[in-house]
Amino acid sequence: MPNRLLEQGLQHHRNGRINEAKNIYEQVLAQNPRDPDGLHLLGLTHLQTDDPGGAVELIRRAVKLQPDNAAFQSNLGEALVAFGRPREALAAFQRAGKLAPDEPQYQMAIGNCHARCGELLEAEKRLRKLIARFPAYALGWLNLGNAMRDQQRAQDALACYERAIALDSDLADAHNNLGSVLHGLGQLEAAEAAYRRALAIAPDHALVQCNLVSVLIDRGLFTAAESVCHQIIAHAPDLAMAHSFLGAAVGHQGRLQEALGCYQRAATLDPDNVLTMAAIGATLHETGETEQAMRWLREADARAPHTVAVQQLMYSILLAQGHWDEGWRRYADREARQLFVRKYSSLKLQTTFDGEVAGKTVVLQREQGLGDEIFFLRFAPVLARLGARILYRSGSKIASLLRRVPALAEVTAEDAPVPLGAQVLLAGDLPNALRQLSKRESASNNAQNLQTKVAPATTLHAAGDTADPLPPPLRLSPLADSLERVRQRLAAAGPPPYFGVTWRAGTPPALQQATWVLNKEIEIAHLGQAFKGLSGTFIALQRKPGPGELDLLSAAIGRPVHDFCDLNETLEDMLALLALIDDYIGVSNTNMHLRAGIGKNARVLVPQPAEWRWLVTGDHSPWFPDFTIYRQSTDGDWRPAMERLAADLR
Repeated sequence: MPNRLLEQGLQHHRNGRINEAKNIYEQVLAQNPRDPDGLHLLGLTHLQTDDPGGAVELIRRAVKLQPDNAAFQSNLGEALVAFGRPREALAAFQRAGKLAPDEPQYQMAIGNCHARCGELLEAEKRLRKLIARFPAYALGWLNLGNAMRDQQRAQDALACYERAIALDSDLADAHNNLGSVLHGLGQLEAAEAAYRRALAIAPDHALVQCNLVSVLIDRGLFTAAESVCHQIIAHAPDLAMAHSFLGAAVGHQGRLQEALGCYQRAATLDPDNVLTMAAIGATLHETGETEQAMRWLREADARAPHTVAVQQLMYSILLAQGHWDEGWRRYADREARQLFVRKYSSLKLQTTFDGEVAGKTVVLQREQGLGDEIFFLRFAPVLARLGARILYRSGSKIASLLRRVPALAEVTAEDAPVPLGAQVLLAGDLPNALRQLSKRESASNNAQNLQTKVAPATTLHAAGDTADPLPPPLRLSPLADSLERVRQRLAAAGPPPYFGVTWRAGTPPALQQATWVLNKEIEIAHLGQAFKGLSGTFIALQRKPGPGELDLLSAAIGRPVHDFCDLNETLEDMLALLALIDDYIGVSNTNMHLRAGIGKNARVLVPQPAEWRWLVTGDHSPWFPDFTIYRQSTDGDWRPAMERLAADLR
């Protein structure tokens, strides 16, 4: 009778009727509490219904009755993994492997469990041994790829996944994991193709669907991402990740209130998800609800300190409001710094100064783009006035300009040797380091307060540290021969006044990995309308303009736009051009920083959400007091800003 009952239970089990199978296994055990198969199978139903603790207890009883059953040992390992006990699971898998050494799945489980225990090199060793013995075992290659991926060895992981797919093209997980690694490498089109191949094999695989949505968002294909999200939610309405991705997809289309509702639904379904909290905070910030945004972000920060996405949002809001102490302190957790530290782990960096800096050598190291490089060097004269000798490790493209900056005693290559005994700081850490030095000086009454040594400066009257002066933009001087060369080129283009124009900056969405603040763009048609009817000569300063973009802008303005875009590759000539033109209109980019460095005004077009240096509201920024700001509205509309720009230009 029990065997017949077990067979009935197995039929239900094989057909996915877990509760029916569970009831029958319980009947078997009611008749014979020591039936090993009944205990084992009932344990599996507990594992499949999210009760790993019950599964462990039942399968352990089965193992005691049949300790030489490799399947029992292996499934005990699976239950222990689900129960959060990977070390005990490893022992169970090892017993299974000894009992059935010719079964590759048990050897694979041993390798995977080493990985779960954080022993990635041992996992790799085990899995390599497995594929050496079973070279046609596709799952072995897949799991070796996972071990490579977890060691940040992307190219090795790709080779393993491709080998797994060559052996078994229907292995959906191999296609998905291949897509994930390609996604991380920024190969977005290839990643999308891999995810779609996985979905062709497993159409309802929610994780793969979410991965596809993620890459579509990163490619800027928001409508397509939204469509896939609705498909996921139709089949899995309680999947928090799908609602969160839907929020991102509609939010990037400017539907911020709808996005907020999606994120809030995701938070209801998964209240402990820190990234969802950050998304709610970001959306509230974009809609002007900054106080509520900070409440969400502080809660996220309390649960997971130093999370990059949370820190980025927090320091952006704090700095935009003039809260320098906390803003600059949190800026130390910026993604650029973490990437730099990982890449150059042998370089000993400081975030604050060791005591007095007078008479000491301080090495400042570039870490971000050219615009940020120039921006943070505005703090170098402050440091120099305190008596420090500054050695700046620069990128080659800008080094010649910086060698004419008096505050920088020496400008070297960014990989040049560091002098013995020098204090080394990233340029982005300089504001916070100076503030901490100022506080120490004030506390010890040791010399004149640092703040009185900063001159000239602009005072920020905002919600934050209102008495804090800000150093002005770093002063730059163009070369005489560059000025003459560019002056002749301008004269050949047409008569003054000369209007410089830039419509895009940062990294295009298709080349990003979701760091959308790096992309700043305004549609050429909108921009051209603001210039219509103006007399003068229009100069394109756009770095790497797309095919036909200059013609499109010329048509929108109604007069030719002259191509000076090549000067972006020669900053000496670009600096000269920016010194000679009468007006400069464009999104925030390196050229805006160069324009500020020569003391000229500009008109900066600020997309929504605004970078912190442009603040969240207002027509001017204390960092660039001579610039006028034209802001995209929170609903994505540029028309009011362009109407105001047109009126100002006239």
